[in-house]
Amino acid sequence: MRAPAQALILEDDPEQLERVAAAMREVQLEPIPTNSPDRALRRLKYNHPVLAVLDLDMSMAPDSVAGVEDVLANLYEHHGGCFVLVYSVIADEILERKRIESLHPFVMFVSKHDGAEALIDRIRRMMGVRFGDLHVRRGLTVHEPTGEVFLHSVGVSLVLGAALGQEVVLQDTEAKAARRMRAWLERLGSPVQLVDLGRRCYALHLLAEPAPAEREEAVEDA
Repeated sequence: MRAPAQALILEDDPEQLERVAAAMREVQLEPIPTNSPDRALRRLKYNHPVLAVLDLDMSMAPDSVAGVEDVLANLYEHHGGCFVLVYSVIADEILERKRIESLHPFVMFVSKHDGAEALIDRIRRMMGVRFGDLHVRRGLTVHEPTGEVFLHSVGVSLVLGAALGQEVVLQDTEAKAARRMRAWLERLGSPVQLVDLGRRCYALHLLAEPAPAEREEAVEDA
């Protein structure tokens, strides 16, 4: 059964929230819309998104005990398979970027000064990445030569991580799905290899093709 890839949205402006949610649905992600840090943290207790879009300015949000900083810290500590976009008018400020990166070192920034289309374009590009013979398409991981699909959302996280050059930290249930993905890749004869780096860190590596001399030796040996 498919485990739909989800996307957390933390945005206090209802119009912006719906626009980002529509962009998520367009790329076949299930949006998790929230309008306050408290609500975002409650959803993160039970959901495991592959993508999160966070607005830093919560001036229109309902009263909230937690702040956006708490959401960022929670994502970093407990949701290593989630890639975070901060969408904010202060995303261009160097000191603010450094402060956010101290909470989540792998966060990516999109400035609201560039408009919603810049964010939507970034989401579309991230949800269409390729690595080796794998392609993220319609919120799923597709093996292009055969058309076979890996149904668990952890595949999307791992392909995104590989395309961005990042390791992915997985929870126990996600690690089990990753091991199923390893068997899937081996069965398909993919040059993409899942590597367990220890401490629940996983990454996709592309196996190098043998050099011409090595291929000739292999043919002779056969």
